[in-house]
Amino acid sequence: MTGISSTGRNAPSLVGALPPHCQRDVETLRRFVHATVSQESPADPVSPTAFQEILLTGATGFIGRFFLHDLLQQNTDLVVHCLVQADNVEHEFERLRAVLQEVEIWDETFAARIRVVPGDIGQARFGLGDADFNDLCQRIDAVYHLAAAIDLASPYLAIRKVNTFSIRNVLELCLRTRFKHLFYASTMAVFPQYFFDFANEFSDSRIDHQMQPDLASMKRTFPIGLLGYPWSKLTSEQVLLYAQQAGLPLAIFRLPQTGMASTGYTHANDLTVKILGAVLDCKTMPEGFTFRSSHEAVDTLSRACTAISLNPARRFTIYHCCNPQLDPYELELADFGIYLPEVPYESFKRACQARGRNSPLHGHWAVLDHFGKYWFNPKKPVGRLAICDRAIREDCPHPIKWQGTLTQLRRAHQWVREQQHWPYPVTQGRLDFDCLIDRAKRYTKDNGVSFELAYPTWIRRNLRELVQAMQAPEAQILEERLADIVFDLSRLLRNNAAFARERRQYPEIEREEITRPVFIVGINRTGTTYLHRLMARDERFWALRGYEYDEPLPSKGDYAVKGGTPDDPRRARVEEMFKAPKIAEVLEGVHDFDVDEPEEDFPILRMAFASWTTTARFHIPQFGRWLAANGSGEAYAYHRRSMQHFTWHRR
Repeated sequence: MTGISSTGRNAPSLVGALPPHCQRDVETLRRFVHATVSQESPADPVSPTAFQEILLTGATGFIGRFFLHDLLQQNTDLVVHCLVQADNVEHEFERLRAVLQEVEIWDETFAARIRVVPGDIGQARFGLGDADFNDLCQRIDAVYHLAAAIDLASPYLAIRKVNTFSIRNVLELCLRTRFKHLFYASTMAVFPQYFFDFANEFSDSRIDHQMQPDLASMKRTFPIGLLGYPWSKLTSEQVLLYAQQAGLPLAIFRLPQTGMASTGYTHANDLTVKILGAVLDCKTMPEGFTFRSSHEAVDTLSRACTAISLNPARRFTIYHCCNPQLDPYELELADFGIYLPEVPYESFKRACQARGRNSPLHGHWAVLDHFGKYWFNPKKPVGRLAICDRAIREDCPHPIKWQGTLTQLRRAHQWVREQQHWPYPVTQGRLDFDCLIDRAKRYTKDNGVSFELAYPTWIRRNLRELVQAMQAPEAQILEERLADIVFDLSRLLRNNAAFARERRQYPEIEREEITRPVFIVGINRTGTTYLHRLMARDERFWALRGYEYDEPLPSKGDYAVKGGTPDDPRRARVEEMFKAPKIAEVLEGVHDFDVDEPEEDFPILRMAFASWTTTARFHIPQFGRWLAANGSGEAYAYHRRSMQHFTWHRR
């Protein structure tokens, strides 16, 4: 027997009728399933712990190559048969090796356990002869069906042969001789609310555990003559769920949009990557353009899905493979020093179309016209997507470590810069005082406070001196560092606006007393950090945790419930800020970073743009001379006001 629990296996049925073409295909394929099971009376499947040989379709695709890697890595005895369109087995094996090498996941030990199967998923029995197909029926324990035509702008009838009727060939393999486990790559795009970024009329929508999409909503928003892809996936799902009722062990992985790996590898044909390429190409962006937060690293998805597939105790059928937790704010190009004018969507479209076939978005306007008012919308969800990820969390044998957007962007930017033939423009950030001030005005508007309250004259002066020192010829700041510098300065400006909002909202902060502060002074490498952390363990004292310095305010002011607990969302954000530029790795052996431990107070002084640590991070002698001449009085007054906030938080 499979060892798979029946608890939670049966997904709910669709409510309503599919479009006529889809409904006819479902009925045709269900008849095939019924006839095959009746004739074959297949034996029981093996347990996932006993998998010896499996079939993988789509192995050379963006997602498939990572599945191939993870299956071979997680089960070191497994043999993977890769179904590929090829006449020459040796040539196609080298192609498999090349696509894994391209994303830096090839291991030479894999070679002995990969079998190339020349075939076509769209042909009956994959175009194989009877002997070869029967041999697969005897050998294979499971099928991972990832191959699909993913062109969003194709009508259903144009892709049904590959995306829907290939299921017939896969099912024939899975239902003959004995049941084989079937793991199917579907898409979160069957849900309009996901595809439309939960924007506009979808802002209050949810995607619940084991949920089926609403057909009425799909019919209204997914014209089958334009957007056949989600319909092809949903149609295939219905056939597979019917086969499951006949005994087929099934898992459906609804995958999110993904175009990057955690290493920084970026898929140039991903539509989101093309949109960014078009923005940089025409040097203008549509209003509401941001880096979407709901993209997951492809290798994180692959690692989780393959681990679930090999888990004999898995309980569920449908897996929503998403990280519902969003970044606290949408990252924008200006956060990295790329300042482009925002224009209405139609103006952006005209600018791109003026580039003709050279535009990265050439041929995609039918889809963008349909989705643009949702994708380029400033009123998107914040904090968390209304997606239930229970199944993937509970059935994955290991914790899923989702990569943050900041880390993805940093690594992708580095990877793209190293490519000799990247098809789109690559733009470096620039450090500009006036542009930073414009960002500051935006932050005060978002927080509902006056510009002068958040950034008094002396703070603006300090920032100007710092920027001028970094722009001075003697500074020699590397161009590739500018995006990181601008991001850091923008974050400090954002924190200042948040402090001003809190001070206006809670006037009692002004009356907080700083009682008997203890100062530890000393030069580097003399044990001051050890002493600080030791004293913080004494109940007579309290000290700021490391993450409080860099993210001083919870996004929702939730101090009493989550503040200071392992669930405090600031912890993860600060951990990512340190991991993305690999600061901890650079300073390993010099200073121990721990977001839960006390730290030196220079981050507070950095918020005042008056910290000597900046001169240690960068060669900016002009700023050092200015600090020495002007002293730190205003910065320490700012320090005291900050401590009033932190003291009030602890009330």
